[in-house]
Amino acid sequence: MPAGPSDVPDDDVRPRHVHTAEDLAERLAEVLTTRSVIVCVGNELIGDDGAACIVARTLADTVPWPIFDAQTAPESFLMKIVNLKPDVVVLVDALGMRAEPGTVAVLPSRKITGQGPSTHGPAPIAFLDAIQMMHPCRTLVLGIEPEAGVFGTGLSETVAASVDLIVQAFRIVAARF
Repeated sequence: MPAGPSDVPDDDVRPRHVHTAEDLAERLAEVLTTRSVIVCVGNELIGDDGAACIVARTLADTVPWPIFDAQTAPESFLMKIVNLKPDVVVLVDALGMRAEPGTVAVLPSRKITGQGPSTHGPAPIAFLDAIQMMHPCRTLVLGIEPEAGVFGTGLSETVAASVDLIVQAFRIVAARF
């Protein structure tokens, strides 16, 4: 079983920016198990905030893990996720990380604090805390730095490239299962 929330090595607390699909696949391969779940959060009506929703749709039925396109209400999927008894929950979200637009970072969930930095509402930490209370498991956040969050627009080119990188990385790891 993967490391739990309290036994993740200290070096795992630092955000890890990834630059290639292979880089991200290597990191994901360290944590994903056959009992992992992917939760994608975002608002497709607000530009780059919809990045994770596109990840969910693109990956649907192409990887061995359940994928939840939670949009702006991940709490609505809480019981479905907990009932799967996952070893690992990977949450994909557009996050204001104060990085270059399009940056993809792997963050241990404990690195995210307070009500920020999600671009569509409350931070994912409350959702991840609820999972931990109901079913302790490893949680990881895959953040994408947005470029633009304008109502009624699609993804920026920069974030669309990051979505492609994430999709490729999950598919690389899926091929190993």
